[in-house]
Amino acid sequence: MDGRVARARHRFLFNSVPDLPELLITGREEAWLRFIFSQWCFSPERLSPEEIAVYVTAYAQPGGLRGAFIDYPAAPVEVAQDEEDKTTLIGCPPLVLRGEEFEPGGKMRDFREAWAGMAKQPEYVSVPQCGLLPHEERPEVVTKESLRFLGN
Repeated sequence: MDGRVARARHRFLFNSVPDLPELLITGREEAWLRFIFSQWCFSPERLSPEEIAVYVTAYAQPGGLRGAFIDYPAAPVEVAQDEEDKTTLIGCPPLVLRGEEFEPGGKMRDFREAWAGMAKQPEYVSVPQCGLLPHEERPEVVTKESLRFLGN
């Protein structure tokens, strides 16, 4: 892990420490979310104050932050399960949407290669001018591609 990777993926390490993220973020959900959106979005200003408020309300509820972080400590189990069934491909063709501008995802890793090793006939859509959250930044593209993929 070099500095570039550490900065891009720090959340995996921080979020995997049981209880610590919740302890430090509780009561500061909006500041945390604004930081996340500023890092994950190509155009964070596309999220209106009202949309951010919906996220803040959800994460501020009892169990909201726990739900956000619970999968990180489970990563070793998930990796072991992935290793166990690595030769079994997902049978139905998935639609893989990714934001072109998300550094830790689309620029540091070849998603086509990763999905080719996980599923039969993945259909891959790269969403331009978008970070990790295509459904928030480019909902029109996500809707169009989802409907096309589903045959509607």
